[in-house]
Amino acid sequence: MLDVHGLGKVYEGSGRRTEAVRDLTFSVAAGELVCLVGPSGCGKTTLLKCVGGLLAPTAGEVRLAGRTVDGPPPGMAFVFQEYGRSLLPWMRVGQNVELPLKQKRLSRERRRALVADALESVGLADAAGAYPWQLSGGMQQRVAIARALAYEPEVLLMDEPFAAVDAQTRAELEDLVRRLWRERGITILFVTHDIDEAVYLGERVLVLSASPTVVQQQLKVDLPVERDQLHTRVDPRFAELRTRVYEQVQAAKLGR
Repeated sequence: MLDVHGLGKVYEGSGRRTEAVRDLTFSVAAGELVCLVGPSGCGKTTLLKCVGGLLAPTAGEVRLAGRTVDGPPPGMAFVFQEYGRSLLPWMRVGQNVELPLKQKRLSRERRRALVADALESVGLADAAGAYPWQLSGGMQQRVAIARALAYEPEVLLMDEPFAAVDAQTRAELEDLVRRLWRERGITILFVTHDIDEAVYLGERVLVLSASPTVVQQQLKVDLPVERDQLHTRVDPRFAELRTRVYEQVQAAKLGR
C-alpha cells in the first residue's frame, strides 16, 4: 500500500544545509499498523510530512498504491499532535469533521452520514453541536481522529497524536486506534517517541537512526491481535520486545 524508496530530505536556508533524512526505504502492507520510533530530533515528523505529500523530498520517492505522491493524495489522512491547532475553534465539532469532505463533492446527506458514523466510532455521537474548546484535550483528539475517519482514507498517518494528553487518556486513545484499525482495515503509519506505545500498538516497529535518518532496525511485534492495557503490558513477551526496541533506540543515539 505504501512504499518509501531512497527518501532524502535536505533543508537549506540562511547559509545552512541540514540533512534531515537520508536514503530511507521501507514499505507498509495494506491493512498493516506500523509504528516509527527513534531518537528525539531524528526526523520522524519530516519523514511523515514527506510521506503525506506535505513536504517535497530532496531525493527518492513515496508511492501510495503504486502512485507517486507529489502532493497530499486523496487516499490519505493525517492526525497531528497539536489537536488545538488542527481543529478550527469557530466551527462546531460536526463542521470540523465535515470540512475535508466538501472537496469530495459528496451530497449533503452522504457527508452527514459519514460525520455521524465517524463521531459515533470515537464515542462522540452527542458532541457534534459543541465547539472544540468546550471539550477536553482527549475529546478534541478524538474529533481529529473522527475527521480523518470520515474522509475514508486508505492510509492514516499519525504524528505523535497522544503526546499532549494525560496517561489515562492516552491509554484510552491507544485502545481506540487499535479498535478502529481492526474494524476498518485502514493502513496506519504511527509516529511516536514512546517505546511502550509503539510495541503496544504496532504489528511492526521501525526504529530510526539519529539524524540524518535511516531505518536502523525493523521488529515484528508477535503479540496477540487482542490486546488490552492490563494484560498485554505485563506479558513477558511485551517486556522482551520493549527491551529490544529500547536497546536499538539507545544504539541509534550513540550512532551504532
